[in-house]
This record gives sequence, C-alpha cells and structure tokens, in this order.
Amino acid sequence: MEQRNVDNARLDELITKYSDMVYRLAVLRCHTKEDAEDVYQEVFIKLVRYAAQLESDEHVKAWLIRVTINQCNSLNTSSWNKKNSSFDEMLESGIEPATEDEALNAVAEDNGVLAAVQKLKPEYRDVIYLFYYEDMSIRSISETLHTSEANVKVRLNRARKKLKEIYASSLDL
Repeated sequence: MEQRNVDNARLDELITKYSDMVYRLAVLRCHTKEDAEDVYQEVFIKLVRYAAQLESDEHVKAWLIRVTINQCNSLNTSSWNKKNSSFDEMLESGIEPATEDEALNAVAEDNGVLAAVQKLKPEYRDVIYLFYYEDMSIRSISETLHTSEANVKVRLNRARKKLKEIYASSLDL
C-alpha cells in the first residue's frame, strides 16, 4: 500500500474543524476533565498518523467520533481507571475538592441537562450527543456507530424517556 502524506495545513484545518466535537464527546463519555483531555490528545495523535487514509470530511468526522468513543471505552475500562476513584466518589466520601473553583464546577455540572445526559448509559449518551449536538442524521449515526438505523431510533427513544425521568426526578428534590 502506498504511503501518502497529509500536509500540515490540512491537519490544522481538520483539528480546528473537529476539535470542539471531539472534546465535547470525550467530556460526555469520560469521568473527569483530565481524562477527556487525555482522550482528546490521543485522538488527534491518531489523526496525524492516519489522516492520509481518510478520504472525505464526512469520513474524517465519522472516524474521529469512532476513535473518540473507542479511546473513552479503553480509558474507562483500564486498570488505572478502576483503581482510582471518581470525583463523585470523593464527594460522597466527604473528601473536599482542592479549590473553590473545582467545587463550583462540580455543582454546576451536577445541574441541568448535561448532568442528566451524563447519567445515561454510554450507548444512549452517544446517540443523544450525535443527534442533538452534532446534528447528525439517523443514517449517519448508524454508519458511525456501526449499528442499524432501527437500533439508533430505539436508543434515541429510550434515551429521551430516561432523560425525562432523570430530569423530572431532579426537579422533585
């Protein structure tokens, strides 16, 4: 197979165009901001390596989404992550955040729709994010996640119902 190179200008263009999308997806799927930043970095390192093999912008976008999800899954199932407690666990156990800003961020993240979305199972978070935040069609989501369109529709429906329940229960408190 012939090795093709991608020039730096094209890489800069792709990184600029898709950096927000990759970061938002990583934040949605990871437990901490630091983990999301690690995933973000790894995804774009892989892009530099494999950009020449990606044909179109749609292919790049789908590839970045798939790689981001895979990196998050790898990170979340790694032995390092299993041995370390999450920020929520720290709060529940009474350990205080290091700074006032971290405490305010934790409270802000605990409110609203984003917090409700983060409480969903990963497969539901993915379809909600891709459908509403990335404005992708059912067909595009299906191709990106390597699943059927019917499955995407079912996941969206279930995610909406679960979000409604989560959000309603948070308002009752």
